Amino acid sequence: MTERQGPWICHGRVSLCATPGLTAYRDEVTLPHGERGTYDWVQVPDQVRVAALVDGALLVVEQYHYLAGPMWQLPGGSVDPADRGSRTAAQRELAEETGYRDGRWRDRGSLHALPGLTPARVHLWSTFDPTPFCAAPEPAEADLVIRHISLDEAVFAVRDGRLRCAASAVLVMMLALERSL
Repeated sequence: MTERQGPWICHGRVSLCATPGLTAYRDEVTLPHGERGTYDWVQVPDQVRVAALVDGALLVVEQYHYLAGPMWQLPGGSVDPADRGSRTAAQRELAEETGYRDGRWRDRGSLHALPGLTPARVHLWSTFDPTPFCAAPEPAEADLVIRHISLDEAVFAVRDGRLRCAASAVLVMMLALERSL
């Protein structure tokens, strides 16, 4: 196997570790400057984040993350193999975490949160005026708190470090920028 990726050349790949949630790889590569070496990376599912605006308020979830500690972020999670794309995943995650469904959905693009570690993307979505139903969080989300905050407070939460999820911060700032135009 020899595959060119821009100025890089991959000569081979081995799986270092595989679990249901991730696979770690080591590639034998020729680096852009011509030297040979290895490059370790991780394959994980794509993710989604949803900016849901309900009566002018943004839905934010507060949760303790095992690796990052307490954090505010927009609802979201993994794109599962059963999902029919990132919108389906976004709708599922919003309903599970907050109980809200439907609304007027808009694709906000995607970003690579950790491009040196994984090719996984975070797909950004927004929905306006979703309808409340019953939330059904996963067992690991038992500590999840749903907040209804203004967009101004969300921007301030990005600035003061309460909202530290990078994809959530980007989506909040996109909405704030659109409002100011």
